[in-house]
Amino acid sequence: MYKKFCIYFTYIFLLNFSGYTQNYTNPLDIDLILSGTFGELRSNHFHAGIDLKTKGVEGLNVYSIADGYISRVKVSSFGYGKVIYIAHYDGNTSVYAHLKEFSHKIDSIVKMEQYKNKKFEVDYYLQKDAIKVKQKEIIGKSGNSGSSAGAHLHFEIRDSKTQKPINPLYFNFKIKDEIKPNIKKLKVYNFNNKNNHQTFDVVKIDKNNYSINDTLHTEGEFGIGLSTYDKSNYAYNKNGVYSIKLYVDEKLTFHFIADTLDFITTRFINAHIDYQEKIQNKIKFHRLFKLAYNKLKNYKTNINNGIISLNDTNIHNIKIHVEDYNKNLSEIKFKVKNSLRKNDQYNLLNEEPIEDVVQKKFYYKHKNIFLYKNLKIFLSEYSLYEDMIFKYSLLDSIKGVYGNIHRCHKKDTPVHKKYNLFIKENVPDKIKNKVYIAKKEKENTFKYIGGSWEGLYLKTSTREFGDFCIVADSTAPVIKGVNIFPGKKITKQKNIKLTIEDSKSGIKKFDATINNEWVLLDYDHKTKIVRYDFNKIIKKGENNFVLKVTDNCNNMTTYKAVFTL
Repeated sequence: MYKKFCIYFTYIFLLNFSGYTQNYTNPLDIDLILSGTFGELRSNHFHAGIDLKTKGVEGLNVYSIADGYISRVKVSSFGYGKVIYIAHYDGNTSVYAHLKEFSHKIDSIVKMEQYKNKKFEVDYYLQKDAIKVKQKEIIGKSGNSGSSAGAHLHFEIRDSKTQKPINPLYFNFKIKDEIKPNIKKLKVYNFNNKNNHQTFDVVKIDKNNYSINDTLHTEGEFGIGLSTYDKSNYAYNKNGVYSIKLYVDEKLTFHFIADTLDFITTRFINAHIDYQEKIQNKIKFHRLFKLAYNKLKNYKTNINNGIISLNDTNIHNIKIHVEDYNKNLSEIKFKVKNSLRKNDQYNLLNEEPIEDVVQKKFYYKHKNIFLYKNLKIFLSEYSLYEDMIFKYSLLDSIKGVYGNIHRCHKKDTPVHKKYNLFIKENVPDKIKNKVYIAKKEKENTFKYIGGSWEGLYLKTSTREFGDFCIVADSTAPVIKGVNIFPGKKITKQKNIKLTIEDSKSGIKKFDATINNEWVLLDYDHKTKIVRYDFNKIIKKGENNFVLKVTDNCNNMTTYKAVFTL
């Protein structure tokens, strides 16, 4: 009895000491199944919450997990789409994203703000207790809005003061997970020889034990990368892992854990992963060592920045533990031997020159300026994660491009902060207001970056390296009616739907009126559909509908239809 009491007391003490309450209820009224985990590796950021399956459909009730008040409501075409932030009285904020719709009392406030600003996209902060909600109160319906790739609920818990996300699984939500993480590949980075980075397919010995076939041979200092994922019960999704521990001869050397995040530092994911592998081979390796500039706080043990240095020719043991939140453990073990070759340490800043390629040393701590003929580049301090050799070359022009294509280093090198890019080309005066800087993608497609004229140069800012050029967009957006056309008689129809699309610079804005009054259009960029739900503006008889769509080069299309109700 005494033993049980001590165990219970210790549990309660740790619970309270951690500051994480355990009385939250589920945000859905179905069993919670994960399709995404906290800290999962995403594009340019760590996943700040958990993704909950909604049976592949939209429209499930979404509930507040505790008493509180609406602190923020946002509607956007991308990102979180329709999202609600609820501040709770325990100091935490819960977040519910990609919603299909809000509850009536929330929606009325949002629509008021949308009509006030005459914009679909709004970001509205509310005063404390302006809209109170109770635990288990319906706050909206689950959906697929914003940059969602399928119907689900993105759910977060944040510290209200700092807005830093906390792993929601700390709050005792019941999610069944009995599946051990899967280890796919291992990579060894030999820092003294850039040409001897080695990638290995791992061998699965049993349910949770992995290895590689041979003893690894290294040349001085090296680091390790690991490709791994996790699954939970009732789901096929390959999710992120919770914890990775690296042991050298049984000594914990490096420990990554997905416990909390910070939106200020989340882009350092591009220093944490092997960015080159991600771009070239679509494989995400966790680096179990730190690059020179990496401010992530998720490394709980970090001896020598995770860099392993062996000073003898003995065989050493490496062990890596990979865990999910439910402590399902997988382990990979292998042996390593240092050859102690006496060749000179490789210096990445002393590369041999390449024909037709202009090279310059860039340092991550300093400002970096590159000037060459018709191109200028300005990087501020700490725009890079490590020192590098910047490489520039001029490519031939292709159809649709004004002037040359400028190869600004390689697209598989990450950039942390936006830098300024200037390109000078002979662009006819009559078309100058219709051009922009684009990044050339595969198969001669172009990604809009933007730009404005500063003297003879077109200037933009970007956080990518790659192939850049100047292209023009004189083509107006395309509007097509889905359930409306001029002269249509509407009886049982509850809305108007159209598709809007711009294949070049992209859509900048859209506005619609009915009988000369501005009306709110709901927009889904994935389906390209804009929708107006009928309200009191609609009258019996003839109604004049006008939709104007403008792209980023200010080309505009106007669609008009008179319909009869």
